[in-house]
Amino acid sequence: MNILQQLEKSIVSPNQLNTAGVPSASVAILEDGKISAHVITNGQENTETVYQACSISKAITALAVAKLVDEGRISYDTPVVDHLPQSSIDCIVDSKTSHLMQHVTVSMLLSHTAGLSQHGFPGYLSEPPSAEDVLVGQPPSNTPKMHFITFPGAQFKYSGGGYTVLQLFLEALLEKSFPEIMDKIVLKPLGMTRSWYGDIAAGETNYASARWTAEVSFPGDAKYHRFIEHAAAGLWCTPSDLLRAVSAVQDSIYTDTGFVSQETAKKMLTSVYESSMLGGMGLGWPVGDQAFAHAGDNWPGYTAYVFASHGGINHPGGSVQPRNGVAVMVNSVLGHDVAIKKIVSAIYYLKGWERFKMLPSGYGKDDYAPYAAPEGTPVDEAWKDWVGDWGSDWHLVGKDGPAWQYRQMQPMKLKPAAAPVEVFEDGRKELFLVIDGLKVGVRLTWEDGRRVVQLLQNEPETLKRPE
Repeated sequence: MNILQQLEKSIVSPNQLNTAGVPSASVAILEDGKISAHVITNGQENTETVYQACSISKAITALAVAKLVDEGRISYDTPVVDHLPQSSIDCIVDSKTSHLMQHVTVSMLLSHTAGLSQHGFPGYLSEPPSAEDVLVGQPPSNTPKMHFITFPGAQFKYSGGGYTVLQLFLEALLEKSFPEIMDKIVLKPLGMTRSWYGDIAAGETNYASARWTAEVSFPGDAKYHRFIEHAAAGLWCTPSDLLRAVSAVQDSIYTDTGFVSQETAKKMLTSVYESSMLGGMGLGWPVGDQAFAHAGDNWPGYTAYVFASHGGINHPGGSVQPRNGVAVMVNSVLGHDVAIKKIVSAIYYLKGWERFKMLPSGYGKDDYAPYAAPEGTPVDEAWKDWVGDWGSDWHLVGKDGPAWQYRQMQPMKLKPAAAPVEVFEDGRKELFLVIDGLKVGVRLTWEDGRRVVQLLQNEPETLKRPE
């Protein structure tokens, strides 16, 4: 039984996913360049089933730009006005902001620092408008006019609209459609055989339909939304193909024969701006001390996440697993909090990887309640050292095992969590538990040398013993 089969058998079953509102979860893991995949589902989805990659489309777009930089076609500092059609520029600027476009560079579009509007796109049930119609906000576009909201390079402001500008820039530069560009430069060379930008091809049936929840399908005959904003949100693929892309980035860091040069790979994964939303933001990829990653969600029913370790490149003290990665894709509007974060955590637990403080793209250690560990996993006897009152409302009790009590309500059993735990420099190790029957995590840990309890429910809360 491999690690992903173990994940389904002992930690999260298809029925558990369905109860949480998720029809299926397609999962792939990368270890030392080797990819394994599995789908947790009660339906017909398999490892060749494609899902919308949502905003991860941006990160794969960044690989095409990196390749063009290596080929000398452009640089990261190339002004977009060098190739962006004037008709596209006119869609964005007015008499007050027309001077700003000359300062926008390729790197600014990749890092969301170009000062442009439009966070994301909802997609279309029927034929999408043109990309320039989207920029100008002209019907049938369903988003407002793109515009400058601040000075280019002045701050981070997530902008799917900026990637639509990048899409038009690349199409003008290479005189090809964006789907053709990506297929030729990235998808085919990397063996991403179940990946494409744009509409599903006629006759293709192995795709996951967008769902509100596991029980509620998307209204009407349409099974998904269509996107003209290809660079920002238009990629269909599998988790395995996403890992082929991140493996190519890792190869580029560690070898002289990678998909792009070491210099370009390192530059792509160097943070140019620190964001409270994503952490460090590189050129197309959010980056952190341990990993590079991207998350995404497309209306009305896809969510996805991919991360890969980078061995601490440009980030001293980073990951000690430089060739690992995980990708998870689900076909529900409910994804990140009820499934993906928990699955990522469970893989860390099963693999014995050290706990992460924050994975890039907004995946923190304290913003979710994990799954329970496999049935029969014993609770470390150290839990008894935390027995007692925590503030005026919370109590850790139990004779035959730990239980958590709120005020005078009946105590509820605590079980070990399927999550990595922190080991402190002096050898002390925290305990991570979950309340059986609730989506609440209880971390028994230390702060400033004293025992504390971190309660993970709607928002994390640190509890101390009464004075």
